[in-house]
Amino acid sequence: MDKLKRAWSGVCVWSKQLELLADACRHVADGEKSLAHQRKIIDRLDRQGSANLDALLFLEYLEEMQDQYEAHRDSLDRRIITIVRPE
Repeated sequence: MDKLKRAWSGVCVWSKQLELLADACRHVADGEKSLAHQRKIIDRLDRQGSANLDALLFLEYLEEMQDQYEAHRDSLDRRIITIVRPE
C-alpha cells in the first residue's frame, strides 16, 4: 500500500508541475505579444514625432517582467527534468 501511495503522490506532483509549466509557457507567450504590441506603439509615436518616454519606460518594465516569466518557466522545466530523470 505504501508503494501505491508513493506512486500516486509522484503522479500528483508530476501533474501539478506540468500544469505550472503550461501556465508559465502561456505567460511567456502572452508577454511576447505584449512586448511586440508595445514596440509597435513606440514605433507609431516615433513616426508621429510624439513624446514616447512613458511608452519606453513601460516597455522596459514589460521586458523585466518577461525575463522573470522566462526564468520561472525555465526553473519549472528543470524541475520536471529532475523528476523524469533523477540523478
